[in-house]
Amino acid sequence: MTARPTDSTGYELCVVGAGIAGLNAAFVAGRYLPEGARVLFLDRHEQPGGMWNDAYSYVRLHQPYSFFTVGNIPWSLTADRGYLARGDEVQAHFRHCFEVISRTLDVDARWGSEYLSHVEGPEDVVIRTRDREGREHTFRAARLIHAAGFDVSVNPPLSLSSRRVRSTAPHLLAQDGLLSPDDDGPVWVIGSGKTAMDTVQALMAGSGRSIGLVAGSGTYFFDRDKLYPTGVRRWWGRTSASAMFAEALRLFDGTNSEEVSRWARSRYTTSPVHDPIHNVGAMLSRIETDVVRNGVSRVLRDHLVDVEDTLAGPVMVLRSGARTSIPDGSWIVNCTGFLGSRDVAHEPYVSPGGRTMSVNLTSTTTGVSGTAGYFLTHLMMLDELTTVPLYALNWHELRRRAPQAIPWVRGSLLAHNLGLIRDVVPESALLDYGLDTERWFPWPRRLRHRITSRGDRERTREHCRQSLDNFSRATGVPCAPLSTMRQAPVEFQPLRGPAEETIR
Repeated sequence: MTARPTDSTGYELCVVGAGIAGLNAAFVAGRYLPEGARVLFLDRHEQPGGMWNDAYSYVRLHQPYSFFTVGNIPWSLTADRGYLARGDEVQAHFRHCFEVISRTLDVDARWGSEYLSHVEGPEDVVIRTRDREGREHTFRAARLIHAAGFDVSVNPPLSLSSRRVRSTAPHLLAQDGLLSPDDDGPVWVIGSGKTAMDTVQALMAGSGRSIGLVAGSGTYFFDRDKLYPTGVRRWWGRTSASAMFAEALRLFDGTNSEEVSRWARSRYTTSPVHDPIHNVGAMLSRIETDVVRNGVSRVLRDHLVDVEDTLAGPVMVLRSGARTSIPDGSWIVNCTGFLGSRDVAHEPYVSPGGRTMSVNLTSTTTGVSGTAGYFLTHLMMLDELTTVPLYALNWHELRRRAPQAIPWVRGSLLAHNLGLIRDVVPESALLDYGLDTERWFPWPRRLRHRITSRGDRERTREHCRQSLDNFSRATGVPCAPLSTMRQAPVEFQPLRGPAEETIR
């Protein structure tokens, strides 16, 4: 289809994606742009919120709600400080954040717009999009922030050979009737990550159904009770997320992820699965762990390949070669997660010309999309994004080649890059960073942490750099600073690929 002529309206900034990465980017840009500056928002959804627009109905945050925000915008929700907000509450907060941002910027939001490509020139960036009616448009902006973040899409039901079982996915559970107390059919949950934990707990609200878990290699979770202590431990306890990771990263040298994982599992984690292997940063409380453990009647440490019909009934075929019979009419729920490796085009976090910034998983600088949107935008608006030698990591290759190393590689990446960023951005950037988990603690403790970490920053950064270099050499996973050489402008067209088809 032939694109329309370029929109005659010029924009100071175009932000693609109105999830936590794009909203944090726009919040920061508003600190530098003149009041009333024209900003174009493009998003395929009909409102702000990103992945939360597509999330399953029973989803909840896994960290206290006030630390999941945009910049320093407080929640209007008044709940206990440890409350885990529901998905609809997160959506409402993101709509509020968008309204706050729009008070100082002249925001033109084009909802239902699909980003197609962009071309960066010496003076501006031309962005090509498609609207909900299928018409193509082009826009010009002085800068572009492509805030794809984790680029999450909902999991479809698994395609299975059997016609005697029912295959579904978390976002379909309500309409399929599984969340009703009237449905008591047996269920097998496929996966052992946060989605699986949420799903088991939601299914337990039904009437005494049998719930099985195909847990794959097993997932362990950081113990929320330890990382977010209550009572006097908020003031004097030795444990916090920052303290735990600081200790873990001192142990991690880039080649010993299994050793560091064993150390962490013995001190700071929980899981309803025996001897789990993988972790992608999610948290669970001890009470939730016990609820899931007691609610599941059977756990298979294997990977589902298919469900076949036999004369004796449906049979689950597992990767190990084992076969397990299940009752007719069983439900199979695809909870294999949203962050599997994909075959997608590499997109650097900054273009050679510096006018285009990208928050994505092929060139992640923090492993946390909201954090990247916040701090990279500070660097961009300061014209420092091409000069600060941040390390960039290909998440998809990390998941494919060394999944056990994820928490420690991501932690090293974050510590190294934030150490560099703190040397450049103004102090106000650190004070306005609402995603900082240290905000859980009282000011005296936070001040002690800040003083201690500031004195240790350079040594920590160098150690993390060496760990990342060692890891990349040992595994072949790309993780290094991007080249800042100027290149001729090219058109970028991202390629979306399916997640790996192996059923976990």
